[in-house]
Amino acid sequence: MICVMDNRKIFDLAEQYLLSFPIITPETLEEQCTFPTKAIPKSINELFRRLIIHSYNRQGMKNSIGEVEVYRDVLFDFDPKNVLSFYKSWEELFNTIQTKCTPPGRMVKNNPHSFLVIFCKSILSIAKYLKRFESIESFNVYVSKFISSDILDIRLGLPLLMKEEIFGYKFALACDFIKENISPDFIKPDTHIKYIFIQLGMSLPDANDFEIFKNVIEFSKSINESPYKVDKTFWLIGTGNFYNKKIKIDTSRDKFLNLIMKTQH
Repeated sequence: MICVMDNRKIFDLAEQYLLSFPIITPETLEEQCTFPTKAIPKSINELFRRLIIHSYNRQGMKNSIGEVEVYRDVLFDFDPKNVLSFYKSWEELFNTIQTKCTPPGRMVKNNPHSFLVIFCKSILSIAKYLKRFESIESFNVYVSKFISSDILDIRLGLPLLMKEEIFGYKFALACDFIKENISPDFIKPDTHIKYIFIQLGMSLPDANDFEIFKNVIEFSKSINESPYKVDKTFWLIGTGNFYNKKIKIDTSRDKFLNLIMKTQH
């Protein structure tokens, strides 16, 4: 479908659609769509921990890895420098985890597609990525050069570099990490926002993640809302998952799109 409605009206209808469920109050919606400032890491160890958690934030992987706290001892309380000093290869880390931890998934060392193998490789690459930063303050200075820029291509440089430097991180995953832990000026080009933007004609049918990112940022700017809020609103239409309140509603992207279509006629 091609939408001829202005962006503010589209977004208002998105919020109205979510609020049409009796259990969802304006306060619940606002809380879920507000950037979690308290989640910003306050130390390099916490940043390391968050990056590790995000490395297995993909379908099915957490079932094999389990909770990150299981690995606290073997990762020296999530100290990236100690991890790099102690483990000279991902195989050494794998062996230690196999001996001292009890991951729920099978540990098959000679299978490069094994989630535990990928997990170990990601941990060491994250530690190497953080090696250059002496403190969380130096990390914040580094990322601020990207996220504070009004030039979108410069802002995009941060997830693109993370994608290249951290094993297992793709562009969308890097964007998601930054969005949830660093800055509200990012979005994750996931399946839900892609579908909605393409169906509304706000993105081209063959748009890739990079293009979707730019389209959503431009949309957010046009309505003077944070990219985080726009991302969460459309994500909620796709998932119905108000996890802050442990509420799950039966939303439908297509029902929302039909609402748009009916309203513009």
